[in-house]
Amino acid sequence: MRLFLTQISSQSALAHLFRGSLIITIGRQYGSGGREIGKRLAERLGYDYYDTVLLEKASQGSGLSEDVIARYDERLADKWMNASLGMSGATEHHKLPLPLRVAFGQFEEIRKIGKCGRAVIVGRCADQILKEQDNVFSAFIYADMALRIARVANRNHISEDEAKKRIRNTDKNRANYYSYYTDAEWGKTDHYHLCIDSGVFGIEGVVHILETAAQNR
Repeated sequence: MRLFLTQISSQSALAHLFRGSLIITIGRQYGSGGREIGKRLAERLGYDYYDTVLLEKASQGSGLSEDVIARYDERLADKWMNASLGMSGATEHHKLPLPLRVAFGQFEEIRKIGKCGRAVIVGRCADQILKEQDNVFSAFIYADMALRIARVANRNHISEDEAKKRIRNTDKNRANYYSYYTDAEWGKTDHYHLCIDSGVFGIEGVVHILETAAQNR
């Protein structure tokens, strides 16, 4: 179901104004290094970097606490999903179910960032929200499961079994969230300009590839 994204088409008329101000969106499998890649790329290009900072901005704009926003960040709550399907026409944010208010707040912040450009945005459907702008370059980062398990286990000091469980749950949440709000399939190559295996190229190698692609966009 495509919720709250109908406003995107109106941005296409402004897209030509932003050609010299690229926005890079990065989708990522959990444990593939997407966040680190995004941060390094932003530093390399001198761009603003948006990941968890979107939680803070959405909190300021929606009046919700960061803890509440973090609870529903890139995940759905099954118990309200079916009940909310009939609410796509609601326009007053305070009347929306809490998870929808969280998502809508983040989407609004992404649109604001889209008007400024020179940014790297990680996750949160940014590639779809800004897809009508012709200054957007979208990438998806993936990696072999074994490599992701090792990275997640080492980073969080947990067992490989726990890391594997966390990876599966997080990827499932991200895929469901992306599909619910965009009617598109998360991680499908058709939705991105470039899909890169960070296990093959390494973190720094992926950053270099994306930097080169951005400079030649």
